[in-house]
Amino acid sequence: MEVHHHAHPPKKVSEYFTEFIMLFAAVTLGFFAENLREHQIEKHREIQYLKNIHLDLERDMSEIDKIVQYNILKQKLGLQLTNLYAKGYQSDIPQFYYLIKSLALRSYFQHSKNGIDQLKNAGGLRLIENDEIIKQIQLIEIRIANIDALQESMDQNLLYFRMKTGSILDAYTVWEMNQKQLLNYSPNGSEKQRFLNRFELPKHVRPLQHNTPEDINELVNLGIAPVNSTRYINGHLGQLKAQCIALNKLLMDTYGSDF
Repeated sequence: MEVHHHAHPPKKVSEYFTEFIMLFAAVTLGFFAENLREHQIEKHREIQYLKNIHLDLERDMSEIDKIVQYNILKQKLGLQLTNLYAKGYQSDIPQFYYLIKSLALRSYFQHSKNGIDQLKNAGGLRLIENDEIIKQIQLIEIRIANIDALQESMDQNLLYFRMKTGSILDAYTVWEMNQKQLLNYSPNGSEKQRFLNRFELPKHVRPLQHNTPEDINELVNLGIAPVNSTRYINGHLGQLKAQCIALNKLLMDTYGSDF
């Protein structure tokens, strides 16, 4: 039994052209749809990262206020130590112990950087479309680097100061003061109580282990050196807060409704 094949007429050039146009259009539309989808995903990520940066800025501004206040209180203690030394520390040895122990404490500004770290891990600042936001973030990072350098230098000075106190202050008196220190870190405690009033003024103290004029002069100098650093740090913190306020306002004006 014979099978008859029906011959199909050859396609016209216009049909081939139409099929090519349809295929090209489908590929092109798919390409644009994929690009649009990726752009929407990146836009969502941009907004989420900037929201986290906004929250970091809020925490930083609150932390700045606390550290500035702490540094101001520490400067007052440094002035008290200087005045006591000038009139003769021997006139009030318990106060001398109290000031030396209190000035050895520290509290540093710690930058909240969850948002910026997430942004960097996700591909850097390229995700941010607003150039002014990028500029302000970079300026803040430079400011924070300066503050970190100052705090590191102050920490080194505090290390020398603490080492010197170990050879000057009586160990038993120090132990008694440590036993009675106030470790009140509850949110209800005042900043002064939480940061600087950790030690009570001792009622009875033992004599200093070394009390030559040279030793006492060195101890006082080492004690007030970090205090001087707090003035520079407070200056930078004040400028950092202004930068945080400006960036936060820009973020809220630009993306506030999306936050």
